[in-house]
Amino acid sequence: MAWYGGPMHKSLTIPGPAGKLEARLTSGGANPEETPNRLAVLCHPHPLYGGSMDDMVLGVLAESLESAGIASLRFNFRGVGASDGAHDGNGGEVADLEAAIAWAIDTYPNARLALGGYSFGASTVCRLLAQGDLPALERVLLIAPPVGNLPAPAPDGSVPTDVFAGDADPFVDQSALATWAHARLHLITGADHFFGGRWQDLAGEIGAALGQASER
Repeated sequence: MAWYGGPMHKSLTIPGPAGKLEARLTSGGANPEETPNRLAVLCHPHPLYGGSMDDMVLGVLAESLESAGIASLRFNFRGVGASDGAHDGNGGEVADLEAAIAWAIDTYPNARLALGGYSFGASTVCRLLAQGDLPALERVLLIAPPVGNLPAPAPDGSVPTDVFAGDADPFVDQSALATWAHARLHLITGADHFFGGRWQDLAGEIGAALGQASER
């Protein structure tokens, strides 16, 4: 593994069910060589519409976590970037997420684990949570889960969950999202699915949510 693009990012490959998965580890501390004690595995938007771990909204999430001292692992789903395989859309990406979680646990067994995702990535996280039989999770962070457009089972309350969405997002069924009784919903007025011009507002909401969690 090699650090690149500054002192805080490490490129790597991890084993996945369809071959290798391209990934990036973002440090959660001033010294990137320190073993993280908190780590979030993050999932990117839809592979068939240009989604990748380089997505800017997912980057806002990773940077917000870094500011809170939480490391993050982003990875490309199968068929994206340098990841092997081809888009599956029928459970394959959930299996990719399971592989990324397994790598994180094997590599950093003492780290507190969280999950996060944006759009299709949020849907993937929701689908995995609905399967149950997961390792202990500290929290879940979902950005613009595409409720009503893609499978996105509501959280059951077993893991603290924060949801960030714009109230002008045509890809999110707002009335359905409002029924998610076991999630804290953070609505950003006027924001669409891509948070155009609202990344700073999104970062502020994420940072505030992480700060509130640390106080509990």
